[in-house]
Amino acid sequence: MVARILSGLIGVIMLISAINWIIDPVSAAASLQITESLSAVGGETLLGRNTLIGDFTSFFFTAGILSCIGSYKNEYEWLYGPLALLGSAALFRLSAGVMHGTEFWLPGIMSEILFSIMLIVSINLMKKSTA
Repeated sequence: MVARILSGLIGVIMLISAINWIIDPVSAAASLQITESLSAVGGETLLGRNTLIGDFTSFFFTAGILSCIGSYKNEYEWLYGPLALLGSAALFRLSAGVMHGTEFWLPGIMSEILFSIMLIVSINLMKKSTA
């Protein structure tokens, strides 16, 4: 039961983020510390804005829907995708700071690490319950 609650919670949080990117991408971007005007991204063609909105929405939607499916079905295999997305996001945020001199956004990194740990716990608990 704990595994389903943890993975379901992650799923709901990720899906809410995806919905925010669909409904109000400017606010969603600001919540991730993207302080540049979303309308300025991409210049005159707006392709950059399309990419930013599409990629972030797909990230949160995929992590959310797979986590919810894993929670609902109580099948740990569904949780590997969100784990890979969130774990690699934390890893690449850290590498961006080391390799490219960006600032480390600790709340983002910590939440991705926390969610990854929650997914690992969920996977292990679900594995034990099916063994």
